Amino acid sequence: MFISAFCDGQESPNFLWLVCEDQSLFFSIYGDSSANTPNINQLAKDGIVYQNCYTPSPVCAPSRSSLITGMYPTTLGTQHMRAYKKAIANNAINSHNSLPYYSAKPKKLIRFFTEDLRANGYYCSNNSKEDYNMLTSPLAWHESSQSAHWRNRQEGQPFFSVFNFNVTHESNIWKNKTSYSKEELENVLVPSLFPCDDEIKSDLLTNYKNIEKLDEQIGVILEQLKADGLYENTIIFFFSDHGGPFPRYKRSIYETGLRVPFIAKWIDNTPTGKNNQLVSFVDFAPTILDAANIEREFPFEGTSFNKKDQRKYIYAATDRFDGSTDMRRSIRGGNFKLIYNADTTTPVYKKVAYRQQMKTMQILDSLNIKQKLNTYFLNWFSKDKDRFELYEISKDYYEANNLINNPKYDAIFKTLQYHLFAWINESDFGNMSESAMLDSMFTSSMSIPILNIPEIIINDEGFLIESNNLYASVGWRNKNEKVWNIYKKNELIYPKDDFEVVVFRPGYEVLIQVFEK
Repeated sequence: MFISAFCDGQESPNFLWLVCEDQSLFFSIYGDSSANTPNINQLAKDGIVYQNCYTPSPVCAPSRSSLITGMYPTTLGTQHMRAYKKAIANNAINSHNSLPYYSAKPKKLIRFFTEDLRANGYYCSNNSKEDYNMLTSPLAWHESSQSAHWRNRQEGQPFFSVFNFNVTHESNIWKNKTSYSKEELENVLVPSLFPCDDEIKSDLLTNYKNIEKLDEQIGVILEQLKADGLYENTIIFFFSDHGGPFPRYKRSIYETGLRVPFIAKWIDNTPTGKNNQLVSFVDFAPTILDAANIEREFPFEGTSFNKKDQRKYIYAATDRFDGSTDMRRSIRGGNFKLIYNADTTTPVYKKVAYRQQMKTMQILDSLNIKQKLNTYFLNWFSKDKDRFELYEISKDYYEANNLINNPKYDAIFKTLQYHLFAWINESDFGNMSESAMLDSMFTSSMSIPILNIPEIIINDEGFLIESNNLYASVGWRNKNEKVWNIYKKNELIYPKDDFEVVVFRPGYEVLIQVFEK
């Protein structure tokens, strides 16, 4: 595979992530030609189109926490949406659930994987979303802003650069909506999931228009990369943070909420075409470090998807979305998917005020009142749900035909159930309520724990930093500088003058200490 191209003496690869928001398989590379996307199509020709890429959560912040750490949100404690806000006071109350805002405090050893890249000479830039449902590591990026770019690195320095595109976000269905002609609406192909309604067609068409804008924006970045002579030596990932912007897509544990478009352009003339292996977001970070030939001292929960041993199962979870909670867990193995519903007494549908602004959602609400919904949404609005749902994905993409009571599939059910519950039990916070999770993370007062001040040791005119903070990352910088340097254990540093040391561990107060030279 591509890793072999970077043996001793060879140049390190660059990495570029092009991340769009709120999209499912609405692209011609997956058979939907409604949007004209020449730049994405060309990237697909140069790379591999993955047919079965999944997020572990169908909403943005939890899924991004997985991308940056290579861990499941249920392991991190980031599975509840809008749990964290920047610049909040201790014990500030979340109006959605009457619980304090918090930055999750994982029990396991975790680290933002960009810290590993930075420690090995990479320039890491993020343009510019830091929506991880927890405090961002101050050591994660050289720069994280709307001006962040690989062009700001030192000459010849390898880079990892992320560009986020929000033009396809759910909100842009109603913000970007315009009036369309009757002819335009007649040509819109309506997925069998939805009623055939002009207002729904209009929302679908707006989404396709947003995808075309996305393609133009991606084209600009790719042209910059080519102009810099870097295209051939850059591994490029294009993907969405989770499933599409419509009802029963985003926030849904069904395929439409979890399965995302994913193109990977490798280098060194590696194979192109389509790939059917199961890939999860928890695999992205280890795959990047694998490609960069970087080893770390503790594991991810994901594995490089370029290893010979491919994953057999995909896991995902839903919990709280704003003020609505629905603990659901899923596993996909082979062509079958099993969903476990912890609460069977409530409908799958949860009224989310944000989503109610979309005309499609308003129409579905109206049809529900009139009892005129199709099968898909009848199940969605149903007042209760089965404990388990079993679907054969290739025959039932929209997951309408629950096979759980068909004895023909008993063996498949038992196998998937066994592996699903094993995963749930392995997740630190995967089987408890949000309030119970907070009790296990923090004291009853929700006070944020404090890290210990590191010790500075003078050695040969340089300095050693000794930190006794378990699982914590350490950095330093000359006073008045903006960017933190990653500190490697037992590394001798030579600050120009007075310097600062930062210690970071998720869920703890960020410690910054000034030392005199």
